[in-house]
Amino acid sequence: MDYGRFFVTTPIYYVNDNPHIGHAYSTIAADILARYWQGRGAQTYFLTGADEHGMKIARSALAAGQSPKEFVDKVTDKYKEVWQALNLKYSNFIRTTDPEHEKFVQDFVQKLHDNGDIYQDKYEGLYCVGCEEYKKEDELEPGNICSLHKKPCEKVEENIYFFKLSKYQDKIIEAIQSKKFLIEPEARRNEIFKFIAKEPLRDLAISRSKVEWGIPIPWDKNQTIYVWVDALLNYISGSKGFWPPQLQIIAKDIFRFHAIIWPAMLLATGYELPEKLFIHGYFTINGQKMSKSLGNVVDPVEISKVYGVDALRYFVMAEVPFGADGDFSLDRFDQRYRADLANDLGNLLQRVIVMAKNAKVHWEYEPMTKKYPEFDQAMEELKFSEALNFVWKMISEANVRIDAEKPWELAKVDPEKNEKLLQNLLDTLSDIAGLLEPFMPETSHKMIEQLRTGKQEPLFPRKK
Repeated sequence: MDYGRFFVTTPIYYVNDNPHIGHAYSTIAADILARYWQGRGAQTYFLTGADEHGMKIARSALAAGQSPKEFVDKVTDKYKEVWQALNLKYSNFIRTTDPEHEKFVQDFVQKLHDNGDIYQDKYEGLYCVGCEEYKKEDELEPGNICSLHKKPCEKVEENIYFFKLSKYQDKIIEAIQSKKFLIEPEARRNEIFKFIAKEPLRDLAISRSKVEWGIPIPWDKNQTIYVWVDALLNYISGSKGFWPPQLQIIAKDIFRFHAIIWPAMLLATGYELPEKLFIHGYFTINGQKMSKSLGNVVDPVEISKVYGVDALRYFVMAEVPFGADGDFSLDRFDQRYRADLANDLGNLLQRVIVMAKNAKVHWEYEPMTKKYPEFDQAMEELKFSEALNFVWKMISEANVRIDAEKPWELAKVDPEKNEKLLQNLLDTLSDIAGLLEPFMPETSHKMIEQLRTGKQEPLFPRKK
């Protein structure tokens, strides 16, 4: 990986409804990495955005009594508001209704056509509107029910255009095997490799004849480009010259699109492949799948209003190893807030500053210069929980040292030794603030300000 630059993408989110904690998870991870690499001096670029075309959007707009464009404008604005509230500093927020993107998509599909990779044929089968995906019967539950959306798929029959996906099967296998296209975690790579190697790939239907809300096929204005082809191309159209990405972060429900269709499209047109595709798991809510119908969808902004943005950012990265499934429990969130944040970190900062002030310790804040290879390795490998565990080990060791050496007593018998002890603890806190900056930027800033001025206030106020 070229650490002189770091280009990271999130999925672009399908704006048929407001953002929830699952959408925030991918975006917080990308933001943390962009901040981390920027702190190491890399030229960073962080791309996110909104997926605004397709049948599902058109139907949601109709149900809301709005035109599709009015509908997506409103929901996309909500996403931007939430990302701002969560302190997410993206470089570019792309919308698939942006004219520049639409032109790029048409030019790209035209190139596929000109290369001989597009042909017209009849499609007859099943389509899940929720997934915006054609389905085979063996992928569905009895009654042609989508296992993800728990709704019956619709029967579709239309004359449309196909991309010769099957032509690129061997090249995709070679790219994955050689790790030119690295997929992590390893279990996901093995899963996709098993899927792609077991039988010939079906060619991809890349147009719809009965979906008006989309980008027109350039040589046939009566058809629109399949929403997934449209959406995947945002990574290039929004890259502003940074292509290819060092990392693309996605959730496990969409990894086949990104691990099969996406590299095939790039190989067909001569674009470089992304260096790494990282697939993370889902959050359940108190042990149940998150669902609007169950009324358990978690609004990240509402939680942040109670506990603060940084507490949310900390929890979602500390609680579950990135890549695995995990559970989001408000009780568990509250426990971590009180124990890890208010008690371990907040109390450590407060007591050290008070003791240093009382002992009139001579110390000036300096930005972190010490290297922490274990932390850096965890960050490079996207092991966020391990990186945070490393920081909390530093916090725990500092608290243990205070209890063992008792600066309040040491000050009376050996002021010089006490001053060195407190200077060392202040240095440790300074480094902790530096290490936490990508995860908890506001907390890091508050820590540094208190260390510089000696004016302490609770980092994480106690909750009733």
